[in-house]
Amino acid sequence: MASPAHCPGAPLLALTTLAVVASAVTAACSAGDRDALLAIRAALSEAHLGVFSSWTGTECCTNWYGVSCDPTAGRVADLTLRGEAEDPVMAPAGRPASGVMSGYISDAVCRLDRLSSLILADWKQISGPIPSCVATSLPYLRILELPGNRLTGEIPQSIGSLSRLTVLNLADNLISGAIPSSVTSLASLKHLDLTNNQLTGRIPADMGNLAMLSRALLGRNKLSGTIPTSVGSLSRLADLDLAENQLTGAIPDNLGSAHVLTSLYLGSNRISGRIPASLLQNKGLGILNISRNAVEGAIPDVFTAQSYFMVLDLSRNRLTGTVPRSLSSAAYVGHVDLSHNRLCGSIPAGPPFDHLDAASFASNSCLCGGPLGKCT
Repeated sequence: MASPAHCPGAPLLALTTLAVVASAVTAACSAGDRDALLAIRAALSEAHLGVFSSWTGTECCTNWYGVSCDPTAGRVADLTLRGEAEDPVMAPAGRPASGVMSGYISDAVCRLDRLSSLILADWKQISGPIPSCVATSLPYLRILELPGNRLTGEIPQSIGSLSRLTVLNLADNLISGAIPSSVTSLASLKHLDLTNNQLTGRIPADMGNLAMLSRALLGRNKLSGTIPTSVGSLSRLADLDLAENQLTGAIPDNLGSAHVLTSLYLGSNRISGRIPASLLQNKGLGILNISRNAVEGAIPDVFTAQSYFMVLDLSRNRLTGTVPRSLSSAAYVGHVDLSHNRLCGSIPAGPPFDHLDAASFASNSCLCGGPLGKCT
C-alpha cells in the first residue's frame, strides 16, 4: 500500500481536512466588542435573575447569555435580553421569568457596528433616552426592540438611516416628541409598534411609502391631526391601531381598500364624518373599533355573506338611522356594540341579533325590538 506521501490524492485530502477543521473553529470574540458589552453591562443593574452572571472571561461569542456572534468574524451580531421570557436559563423552574432591570442604554452599544438585532425588552426600569448614535452607527440593524421600559426623550431623528430595519418596537415607554419624518424612509420596515408612549404631532403624511409594512401600532399616544390618506395604499397592511389619540377629521375612504386589513382600531379619538361603506364591505376585516368618536350619519347597509366580524364596535358616536338589516346576512358576527348613538327603529329579528344582549343597543334615541323589548 502506498504511503500518503506518495498517494496522488493525499495533498487534496490534507487540504480538505484542514478546511473542514478551520471552518469548525469559531472566530474569537472581538476585543472591541467585548469592551463595548462590558460598558453596556456597567450602565445596567439586574440582581434577581442574574442575566449577566455569564458575562465573564474573554469568549463573549460562546458563553455570554443573550449574545450571538457572526461565527466567521467574531463580531457581535445579536444582543437579546428579555425581562419576561420562558428561557430555561432565566426560568429554570419552568415558570416564565419576570425581571426588573434599571439603569440606561449606554452609547457603547453603537460600537457594536455589526449588530443585526438589539433587543432589551420588558425590563420595566431601564430609563433615559435611546442613544442617537443607534440610528447612524448600526448600518446592519434589522431588529430594534426596546419595549416595556421607561425610556424617555425622542425617537432619534435619523432613524430612517437604518435601511435594513424590519422591526421597530418602542412600545410601552415614556417616549415623547413627534414621529420623525425619516421613519417613512424605512423601505424594509414590516412591524412598527410605538404604542403607549407620549408621542405628539401628526402621523407622517407619506406613511404610504412603507410598502412592506404589515403592522402599524400607534395607539395610546397624543397624536393629532388627520389619518393620512396614504395609509390606504399600504397593500400589505394587516393591523392598524390608532386608538386613544387625539386624531380628528374623517376616516379616509380608501382605507377600506386595504386588501389584507384584518384589524382596525380607531376608538377614543375625535374622528368625525361618516363610516366609509368600503370599510364594512372589506372581506378580510374582522375587528373594527370606531367607538368613542364623533362619527355621524347612517351605518352603511352593505354587509354581505362574506362579512366576518369578530368585533364590530361603533358605540358612543353620533350615528343615526336604523340598525342595518344586511348584518343578518353576514357569515359571522361576534361582539357587536351600537350603544350610545342616535339610532332609531326596530332591531331586525334572527341571527346575529338574537344572541346579542340589550347592552349592545343601549342608550339610543328610539330603538326597540329584540333584547330591548317589543316595539309599541
